[in-house]
Amino acid sequence: MGIGSKESNTVMLEEFKALLEKSVTNKTDKYWLEQVGFEINDEDNLCIVVSSDFIKSSIEKKVYSKIKSVYQLNYNKKADCVFVVDRNFHNSNLYEKLSTEATVVESPQEVVIKKSYDLSYFDELFIGSCNNLAITAAKNIVVSPGKRFNPLFVYGKPGVGKTHLLKTIDDSSESSFYIDSESFLESYISGIKNKDIDSFKKKIRSVDILLIDDIQFFVGKKGVSEELFHTINFFLNNAKSVVLASDQKPQNLSGFPDRLISRILNGLVTDITKPDKEIFSELLNKSNFEFDGLLFSKNEFEMLLSLDFQSFREINGVINNLIINKQTGVSNKKYLSDLISLYNNNKVVELSPEFILRYCSEVYQVDERLVLSKNRSELVSNARHLFVYLMRKHTEYSLNQIGLYAGNRSHSTVLSSIKKVESSSLFKKEVNIFNNKLEDSSLKFVGV
Repeated sequence: MGIGSKESNTVMLEEFKALLEKSVTNKTDKYWLEQVGFEINDEDNLCIVVSSDFIKSSIEKKVYSKIKSVYQLNYNKKADCVFVVDRNFHNSNLYEKLSTEATVVESPQEVVIKKSYDLSYFDELFIGSCNNLAITAAKNIVVSPGKRFNPLFVYGKPGVGKTHLLKTIDDSSESSFYIDSESFLESYISGIKNKDIDSFKKKIRSVDILLIDDIQFFVGKKGVSEELFHTINFFLNNAKSVVLASDQKPQNLSGFPDRLISRILNGLVTDITKPDKEIFSELLNKSNFEFDGLLFSKNEFEMLLSLDFQSFREINGVINNLIINKQTGVSNKKYLSDLISLYNNNKVVELSPEFILRYCSEVYQVDERLVLSKNRSELVSNARHLFVYLMRKHTEYSLNQIGLYAGNRSHSTVLSSIKKVESSSLFKKEVNIFNNKLEDSSLKFVGV
């Protein structure tokens, strides 16, 4: 059949995708189909759009013949099916979406769906291995307060983005309250002095999500620590969420009541570390784009990426200096030379979860996203088991954190994967290869 207008092509492609979906029953094959787009070119050929050569190779092996047969059988017997590798292609169906909770308000004329949150605020965050766990947990809390990761305890050095994350949660939810430790303490003391502590309690307990920043400043203050304990209990007992931030691990908050630390450890404790190279690169490119690509040269960009920054504050300081240099016509040469001298000492290469995931993906030749999906095929499951085991052995992530990173899996599922690797000789070779790889490199885990 001949191909018509752009509008008819669009309709035909929707019909084609529906037919293709019906003809593919295997879950793994359906997963691969979600990673492609379809177009029709001027020669009436079907273009299969993918984002990488790896996906192209996988599609060729698994579902190409099915795609071609459905298209030729239903639309054009003589047409060919060709691949188009577009690095910028993105299919929103690739990623599992968080469940959407909504309130249904019925009226005589219509049914109105009213959301109590807006996750678009998270789009403004730069996400990498340094903060992925904390941000994923935060999104879960915004969507479903009180259901998981309660309380959520986020810790890390100053300047890594803890406060920014808490305020993003606050912006994203219609029923939340952010308060820093100083304001919490002042409100508590004022309530005691004015014999109106109930008003303070009512204020902070009336929301679904309570966010308290810098709780390390409560150490040694018995009264406010007790109030924090009772507040956490209230939120746990009423299916509401508490998010706490500190520059210390819970175990290092000496002076806090043991039962308060126990409540915190019963939730999810995760750190935010220094910004990784991916985030630094995004920040630099964003700033350079705002100055029409003239903020720094390609060589200067590479020089900057070689440096080991510890916080967003340091990075923002560097970018501000580059902007001042640009606006005043000063060369970046001396500034960058001084930076390199300052930051190149004691350089550490991080062993990140992404590094381990990439290794397991390459060993079993399965896509990284598939490893973190619900797929249970043998190769995918083996890659997932190895990933969980190596995370447990070579990082300081807790079982809960590993489960979250591995696709929101439970504590028991993580334990099961670890036991499978430990009890099977099939995994021994890959574990030994990975261990030797670490010994021969400068990789070191510094995330927790």
